[in-house]
Amino acid sequence: MSLHVLGLDPGFASIGYAVVELASMQPVQVGVIRTKKSDAKRNVRASEDNLERAKEIAEFIQGLLKQYDIKLVCAETMSYPRNSAAAAKMAMCWGVLAGISQQHGLPVAQATPQEVKKAVCQKRDASKEDVQKAVTKLFPSIGGLLDDTPRSMWEHPHDALAAVVACASSEVFLLARKMAGPCEASTK
Repeated sequence: MSLHVLGLDPGFASIGYAVVELASMQPVQVGVIRTKKSDAKRNVRASEDNLERAKEIAEFIQGLLKQYDIKLVCAETMSYPRNSAAAAKMAMCWGVLAGISQQHGLPVAQATPQEVKKAVCQKRDASKEDVQKAVTKLFPSIGGLLDDTPRSMWEHPHDALAAVVACASSEVFLLARKMAGPCEASTK
């Protein structure tokens, strides 16, 4: 069985993910984990709704871990939104990711948004469109993997792949690549 890395663009309503085979550095599955607020008519507390959404995120990631032999998680670092409610939701998402990673003994490599942009676009102030173009150039197969993802959501899996590229020079990533065997292809 091939070894894989899981790239993540953390969020709460939309989390981009990319499963990348370590030896070939090619994506095998990409998409968006989407959670939605409960219908206001249901009279559900926001805190209860957030727990349900966190559970959905956890279940989806657990499913990926069962499907693939993932040895490493690469993610864009937690940003700190100006809105406290958004910051709390981002922290809940990161809590889920950290808990699952710890539970499965998976190291987590992180890159700041500026490091991600620099890794794929060679400039720290690249736009979302610049990142998407660069990732599509690095991974031409991504187009066929996005068939089930609405175009309006494409930035998230692109960012997840960009996080993998940005983390590729980290010590933990290089060790995981060594475990995967000889490289068939490279993104660099």
